[in-house]
Formats: sequence, structure tokens, C-alpha cells
Amino acid sequence: MKEKQETKTEKQGKERSEMLSLYNSTGEGTQNRKLLPSRKTGVQGDCRSYGYICGISSKDEPVWESLVFLATLIPRMRHNIKRVVCVFGPPVKEPPTDVAPTFLTTGVLITLCQADFEAHNILREPGFAGKISQTPVILRSLYFDRDPLQKQPSWQRSVVIRICITSDFVTCIPATPEKGSL
Repeated sequence: MKEKQETKTEKQGKERSEMLSLYNSTGEGTQNRKLLPSRKTGVQGDCRSYGYICGISSKDEPVWESLVFLATLIPRMRHNIKRVVCVFGPPVKEPPTDVAPTFLTTGVLITLCQADFEAHNILREPGFAGKISQTPVILRSLYFDRDPLQKQPSWQRSVVIRICITSDFVTCIPATPEKGSL
């Protein structure tokens, strides 16, 4: 019984330590974290492992070490969040509340092909090709920073680029500029 109580105390201490680390890694309030109205599947690949996506934005340049830390810590602390993404551009003030209606039309395919072309052109530059295992380019139906009072319809989309380093294609190490992986 005493061992079980100590284990529970150790677990609570670890959670407090993680919370403090989370607080310290936020860059003194320069990061905005928003829950996105979109779900992704986990490793099981079906609805049993669906979870939400947390988007992190900032007015400052990304601190990759901090973002990678948050990307591992947030899903462990909030089990309904399966992925953490960096949202580039100005800080997100208002989270998207809905998704843009999207159908597989010529315009949508052209946008996706153009995004894929641009991403892979950059990755074809010397020094990148041998290091990257996988680069999925995804078009998400998310339109950021619409004023909720104006009730504008969602019509823009966001491009997601997930640059991975992996040996087994089951687990993925995110490629980040600061670690020299890119």
C-alpha cells in the first residue's frame, strides 16, 4: 500500500514538474495556443484514436526546441490532443470555429499541387534530400483570424507541411532547423 502511495506521489511530482516546464517554455506569454476545429487520427488509423490539434503561433520567430518540447508534452497532459502544430504568420488571435466546405474540385487540386511543388522545390536544395524521409503536404480547411462578430463564412485554407525523419515510418522525428536536421 505504501509503495502504491509513493508511486502516486512520484507521479504527481512529475506532473507538477511537467506543468512548470510547460509554463517556462511558453516564452513569457509570447505564444498563443489554440484548439483547432479539426481532428486527426492516431496510430490506430480509425475513429478510436481521433484527437484534436493544438496550433501554436507567436509574434516572434519560432524557438524550435521549445516547440518540440510542447509538441511532446501537450498530448501527454491533454489526451484529447493528438498533434501540436506551428502556425506561421501573425499570432492567431481568434481560433477558427469551423472549417471551409471543401470538395475535390480542380481549384482545390491546383492549390494542393502548387503547395506540394513549392515545398518539394525547397527540399530539393543541396543538403536536404538525403536527410528527409517523408514530407506530406496537406491542405486543411482552416481559415484563421476571422472576426467572430462579423460571422464571415470560412472559405480560405491552410497548408500543412510535415517534414519527418524516420527509419520505420511508424514513428516520426520532426525535422527542425535549429537541431541541424535540416
